[in-house]
Amino acid sequence: MKKVFIVFSILLLGFFIRVHNYQLYPQRGATSDEYTYSFLGVSLITKRVPISWSYFAYDNRSDLTINNIYFPIVYPYFDHPPLNGLFVGGWAVLKGQDTFTKIDLKTIRIVPIFFGMISSLLLFLIANRLYSFKTAVWSLLIFSTSTLFVMNMRVVVAENLLTVLFLGSLYAYAYFIKNMTTRKAIILGILSGFSLWTKIMGISIFLTLLFFFLKDRVKTKYIVMFCTAFFVFVGLLLGYAGYYDFKLFWQVQLSQGGRNIGPETLRLILSSPVIVNKVFYDGWYFFGFFSLFLQFTSFKKNKYIIVSSLFYLCLLLISMTKEGHSGWYMIPLFPFMAIAMGEVLKEAVEAGSFILAIFLLFIGMSHIQNIYQVWFGLTPAYYRILFVLLIFPFLFIFLIKKKWIYALANILFYSMILGNILQTYSYIHPS
Repeated sequence: MKKVFIVFSILLLGFFIRVHNYQLYPQRGATSDEYTYSFLGVSLITKRVPISWSYFAYDNRSDLTINNIYFPIVYPYFDHPPLNGLFVGGWAVLKGQDTFTKIDLKTIRIVPIFFGMISSLLLFLIANRLYSFKTAVWSLLIFSTSTLFVMNMRVVVAENLLTVLFLGSLYAYAYFIKNMTTRKAIILGILSGFSLWTKIMGISIFLTLLFFFLKDRVKTKYIVMFCTAFFVFVGLLLGYAGYYDFKLFWQVQLSQGGRNIGPETLRLILSSPVIVNKVFYDGWYFFGFFSLFLQFTSFKKNKYIIVSSLFYLCLLLISMTKEGHSGWYMIPLFPFMAIAMGEVLKEAVEAGSFILAIFLLFIGMSHIQNIYQVWFGLTPAYYRILFVLLIFPFLFIFLIKKKWIYALANILFYSMILGNILQTYSYIHPS
């Protein structure tokens, strides 16, 4: 009962952080992609035609301006598959917003917040199953409070639904693998199919699960059923395109594939944490990649985290432009970062590892920049004082008796989480 209370409390904390000023930040217009999915869903539900805005060269085009934001409206719209749009548009229609001009961020952002809460629960279940209760709790705390994670997951983009499907598929596979059946294989294929209907990048979920099927030497008949279920959804998506205009669908996909990509994308991803459209220095992002890379030292133990994040990252590297990226592209990686950080920190605390120094530097420095400097200003002298105060606890850990290390390290972790809460609660997105 105590464990249930702890998890419920963290989920509740995460919910309140997510809804605080959710309609204000990030500001309307930070990305017009938020309207992409709501327009698509509303038009499919009310007019039975996929209509939305796009900068690609569609023949059927009209101009629409809503509260000083311009939208080149096109149809039939094929920039993105329709599933996320149906969720967002369906919610908008239920709330009486059945035309493009009525759509309000205060309404449609409820959908990604709901998806974020489901992802939070699934993250906990996965981390608890693969590692330990403490790892799961720490991972959930990081995922629920990191400013970068919270703000990006408020935005109405398909990656939020994709994250739910990714985590749900992994948890289902981890649960099913001990006793795989035809029905279970089909369920996994359906989840993979839904992912493709959410975003083309959703194919990463199919590839991840297929890798595990082959790696774990699952019987061929189950692999066939899994693939068959997935390709049924591929066929349905092609049928959807063919019903409206398959030639146009194919042209749009080719245009999507013509982005200016290159090896610079890796540097961009690793060095530039972004909240929607603005670079935001969040130490959890860098420590998250550091923790993910550490997982490779033990593949058997960490295979679910390694393979899932690697497949998605690799697909990003061959699809994302090298000239700048949008923060929401990284959303499906956030839960894997959080789980990796939770496990790395739990082990570092128990061992009194020097990894704690890296943790303090990454997270502490970003808190100094985003909290102290923003609230009070920062002179070189005060910066040096704060840096010493940041590092001193770590040095102290290795000078005192081992029995005190665990307690002090825990205090440091929860102090950084408190910093997250203050930082996220007070966040104002730059205009």
